[in-house]
Amino acid sequence: MIGLWAGVRRLPGWLWAGLALVALGWAVLRWHEGRLRAARAEGAAAQAALDRAAFEEAARAAAAAQGALVEALAARAAAISKGSDDALARDHAELARRYDALRLRWAEARAGGGDAGDGAAAALSGAASAADDAACAARGWVDFATASAAAEAADRAIAKDDAWIAWAAAQAAAWPE
Repeated sequence: MIGLWAGVRRLPGWLWAGLALVALGWAVLRWHEGRLRAARAEGAAAQAALDRAAFEEAARAAAAAQGALVEALAARAAAISKGSDDALARDHAELARRYDALRLRWAEARAGGGDAGDGAAAALSGAASAADDAACAARGWVDFATASAAAEAADRAIAKDDAWIAWAAAQAAAWPE
């Protein structure tokens, strides 16, 4: 080993200088690569922060847009529901008015003792008398008050069904695809 060391010491100075320059170049290159790695890591972290901020802003904007859409659709749905409720209330009021008028005409015809065959003018043709009510009941028929109440209930149910159908069609038309 001493012989090896003595041989190495005998090398010329320019070779030592060359070896030192190679070692220095290698050290500078390693230092530069480390700086590049650090710069890349810094850049990646900065880009990730920018991307995260952009995604968060996009998510906030999307949430706000979705919230606005939900509010608009809810308002439109509420307006459709209110319109349907109002239309149904008007229909029921009209039905009540018609059936009240029918019952009034029936009562007037009965009070006047009118009969289909007596030739007197009556609001309803052939209005039944009290005796006719008993005969109808004996035959299994219903009296006018029961029949008119059932007819009014049926008309109200039909109006309600029609209102539900119109409501469903309006709701379906109001919602986006």
